[in-house]
Amino acid sequence: MSARFLDDEARAAFARAIETIEHASAAEVVIAVRRRSHGYRHVNVAIGALVAFAALAVMMFAEHRFSYASILFDPFIAGILAGAAVELLPGVKRVLTTPARRRQQVRVAARATFVERGVHVTRDRTGLLVYISWLEQQVVLVADSTLAAALPADAQAAAEAALTRAMARGGSAVAEVLARLAPELGKSVPRRADDRNELPDAIDSDLEAR
Repeated sequence: MSARFLDDEARAAFARAIETIEHASAAEVVIAVRRRSHGYRHVNVAIGALVAFAALAVMMFAEHRFSYASILFDPFIAGILAGAAVELLPGVKRVLTTPARRRQQVRVAARATFVERGVHVTRDRTGLLVYISWLEQQVVLVADSTLAAALPADAQAAAEAALTRAMARGGSAVAEVLARLAPELGKSVPRRADDRNELPDAIDSDLEAR
C-alpha cells in the first residue's frame, strides 16, 4: 500500500507540482517521503504484554494441564512474537499513538530532514521542505527563514491540513494540492529574473526500502 502511494503517476504529479511552484515563485521545493517518522515501540511493548498476559490467563484456567515449563516460557514467547508482528501492521501503531505525539514526531523528523537535505542553503533562504510521513498519515511543511517570514500566519497550517487530508486519496492527490500553493507562494516570495534551480527536484523516499 505504501509503495503504491508513490507510483509512477504520483511521481510525475509531484514533478509537475515542483515545476509549477518554482516557475511561479522563488521557493525551492524539496519533497521527502518517509515510511515512518518514529518507531513507536511503546505499541510493540503494550501489545506484547497484553498477549503474554492473555496467554498466561488461558494456560492457568484452561481444563488442559500445562507443564510448569510451558506456563513459565510460552506466554513470554507469545508476547514477543505478537510485539514483533506489530511491525507489519502500521495502522495499529497509528491508532494506539495519540495524534499529538504523532504530530510531534513528524515535526521533529521533518526538521532533521530539512537540515540533512540542505534545504537551508539557498541564496535567498526560500527553501521549502514538503515532508510526507506514511505511517502517521501526515504532511509537514518546513520553510526557510525568508519564506517563513513572508507567508501569512495561517497559510502554512492551512496548507499542511489540506495536504494531510489528501493523503487518503494517494500521492497524486497530494501533488495536486501542493501545486495549488503556487499562487500564494508567488505572492509571498516572487520569482526573480535571475532565479535558478538550486536544489535537486528528485523525490527523496524510503518507501521502497525493506
